[in-house]
Amino acid sequence: MKKILTVLIVLGAMTVAAEDSYLYWMVGDNHGDYTYNTVKVRDASNSDPDTAYLTIYNASGISKGTSIGKGIVDTYRELDRGLYASIASLGASSSFIIELWNDSSFVAQSSELTYSTALAEYVVHNNSMTLPKAWVASSFAIPEPNSAMLLLLGCAALGLRRRRQLKA
Repeated sequence: MKKILTVLIVLGAMTVAAEDSYLYWMVGDNHGDYTYNTVKVRDASNSDPDTAYLTIYNASGISKGTSIGKGIVDTYRELDRGLYASIASLGASSSFIIELWNDSSFVAQSSELTYSTALAEYVVHNNSMTLPKAWVASSFAIPEPNSAMLLLLGCAALGLRRRRQLKA
């Protein structure tokens, strides 16, 4: 009997200690005229492409993997509801970005949301009785290689520059 009671106490303590936190998010109406069919939520502080994308859940708690289709996102937006992304294992140095993809090519990304702002306004805890407002990512930026191209042209011009020969 003592063993069963000990196992139940340990199991209960582990359940209480496990913290599940979810970022409540949605894609807003002002996402531009981008052609995309997939949406992903990424931890911007993580550079590893295999672990940077967060697991997405619908309102019923069913996992949708690390990406979700545009049709589902649009349906949730029309219903004025959001989706969830699991952030339980992430730390205070994390920040979040919503990315729009067209098949396997990157289209655009939202502005960055810091962990502290997300925790204060958009995070749902497993033991919470209230639902916070959804983070509406509505401004998306397309990365442009302007500065990289200017740097490349400048280096090429320096490489082509000929030195004057000094007369002896």
